[in-house]
Amino acid sequence: MLARALAIVSGLMLGGCALSGLLPDWTSTDVAGSEPAYRFMIANKLKDILGDPAPTDTLQISTATRIDSLKGASWRVCLKAQKFPLLPRFYAVFFQRGQMVDSRLSVLIDQCEIQSYSAYDWRSDMNNPEAR
Repeated sequence: MLARALAIVSGLMLGGCALSGLLPDWTSTDVAGSEPAYRFMIANKLKDILGDPAPTDTLQISTATRIDSLKGASWRVCLKAQKFPLLPRFYAVFFQRGQMVDSRLSVLIDQCEIQSYSAYDWRSDMNNPEAR
């Protein structure tokens, strides 16, 4: 009886260790990594993010902001795309460890509508991996 209980307890403990790899690591400072060369990466993935390589009359970009999300610490960059006379569309792009991990139309929690933006010349940033 004792051997059976010990086997069950050890199985549960080892099962918990196996699941730990599936959960995001919110405590490590290495999860988000250093600030990525986001202007270069976004310029080269613009079609994937917006659906068209040049779909707007104006394109603006925010600075990278470190945030905590369900996937762990990340860097968030917002894009503001406007095709006149329509209202602007906001996109959120997320980076971890120097890689783009997600992008989407901005939702309320992203707070892209309240960010400060600067003009984004994606054509020149496409060939400049050192752009910050």
